[in-house]
Amino acid sequence: MMTFLRSLPLSRPSSLLAIARPFSSTCLAYEGAQRQRYLPRANKQPYPPSKPTSRSKIATSPRRIKRAPPPIPDISEPLPYHVHRTPSQQLPVYQLAKRGGNLLLTRLRKIDGDIMRLKLHLQQALDLRPEEISINQLTRHIHIKGWRRNEVKGFLQARNL
Repeated sequence: MMTFLRSLPLSRPSSLLAIARPFSSTCLAYEGAQRQRYLPRANKQPYPPSKPTSRSKIATSPRRIKRAPPPIPDISEPLPYHVHRTPSQQLPVYQLAKRGGNLLLTRLRKIDGDIMRLKLHLQQALDLRPEEISINQLTRHIHIKGWRRNEVKGFLQARNL
């Protein structure tokens, strides 16, 4: 009679642990990277692309004019902030790509002192709008929209930080 209503045997303990384990996004990212490694490339065009012909013109966006950094402050008065170097004596300026590569950021870490003053000096030196630079108060990092690692490093090196 109704054999489909009988109780099922218990699963193995390892199966139950695998189901109950918290899922992390790093596992998903690792699996996605493993899959992409073995996929063939669909588009095998050389880079950089060939020069456009008169019929196919590529729309270009206007480039920003690079300005010289502001003058170095007087050495007699110390700066109210300091950026510590990494263990390999490099400046802690990193480029990030988020949202699938659509959001490009530059992160400045290891800041001591008046982080607001450093933000204002960076904003003036790099000619940034206020919405293009922000501070994460919890981690004391400064985030700048776009990849500006070389400009930020030049700013810090000019001030001997």
